[in-house]
Amino acid sequence: MAIIPVLVQHLNERFIRNTTAVFATAPDVSTANFLASRGFLGVYLFFVISGFILALPFAAQYLKDGREVKLSVYYWRRVTRLEPPYILWMTLFFFVFIVVNGANISEYFLHYLAGITYTHSMIFGEWSPFNPPTWTLEIEVQFYILAPLLALIFFRIHKKTIRRITNVVLILLMMVLQQYGQTFKGVLGLTILGHLHYFMVGFLLADLFVCDWNVKRKNSWYDLLAIGSFVSLILVWSWDFEFLSRLLVVSCLFLFFYSVFRARYVNIFLTNRWITAIGGMCYTVYLIHLPLAELFIRVMKHIQVSDSYAINLLVQLAFFLPLVLVVGTIGFLLFEKPFMNKHWPYELKQFIKRKLSVG
Repeated sequence: MAIIPVLVQHLNERFIRNTTAVFATAPDVSTANFLASRGFLGVYLFFVISGFILALPFAAQYLKDGREVKLSVYYWRRVTRLEPPYILWMTLFFFVFIVVNGANISEYFLHYLAGITYTHSMIFGEWSPFNPPTWTLEIEVQFYILAPLLALIFFRIHKKTIRRITNVVLILLMMVLQQYGQTFKGVLGLTILGHLHYFMVGFLLADLFVCDWNVKRKNSWYDLLAIGSFVSLILVWSWDFEFLSRLLVVSCLFLFFYSVFRARYVNIFLTNRWITAIGGMCYTVYLIHLPLAELFIRVMKHIQVSDSYAINLLVQLAFFLPLVLVVGTIGFLLFEKPFMNKHWPYELKQFIKRKLSVG
């Protein structure tokens, strides 16, 4: 639900920008373009998911006397799990960018260093020239750093009602400050300052999940709420970032996730093993999809099957989405899955020792 809309949005942008076809209706004003442009909402879904996942172990620790989360282990796991595939892909796309554009390595090397250290937006005030979507991963890393502190603040409040009211009030306060300072635009919009409230929605969901929910209780009424809130997300979100629109988006995000957990048929669909397999590969797919879209559109931009932009976009997506998923699967198995083993640094160290002792 998060990755596919992002793929659709980015291919749509590149198709409009590069196609040589002439359509009956200008793509910019078409319904297809309107719907595809809403793929940006996938970024917000990712932020809520990250907030939920990272909050869970802290919520269990503070609210249910669960296993202690050791910060050294927490931070080291973030590094060993995410950094190796990130560096591999960023390095590959850096050299591809240099070759394809005939650029000077020395001119872009600082961009590369800033990219692999998640500081590009802060240093250059813009996204990476050779893999733009990684600006959201920089925000994710900023949240990873803050998450333990936020968990300490919220989950140490043992009175459930007060804790949740505090969370909601903070979300609203952040949104008001963002609106006043316009921190969701420009350089600040590429940092956690413009997006922290989405992660805090994930914190609220984690609170509910750990303390209140019996996940075995499903109700088909929540299916309607899940579908309705997702459709509403598409309709109410605005690129102009009006406050009412932003408030409705946050409300719909919460309702969507809440209802997905409690729904019957939507839950069955989203817990299908094929769907969860795609979800499990989202990190790799997200890393590779835009450079792949740039390459794809170079080949496909001249193809036209109709004077309808919507039909042509669907044809493009019919080729592009399977391509991304196939390449993403291969990339996941080769460059990400090995690092999901939390013991890989130790195992690698032991392997090197054995080789040296044999030598």
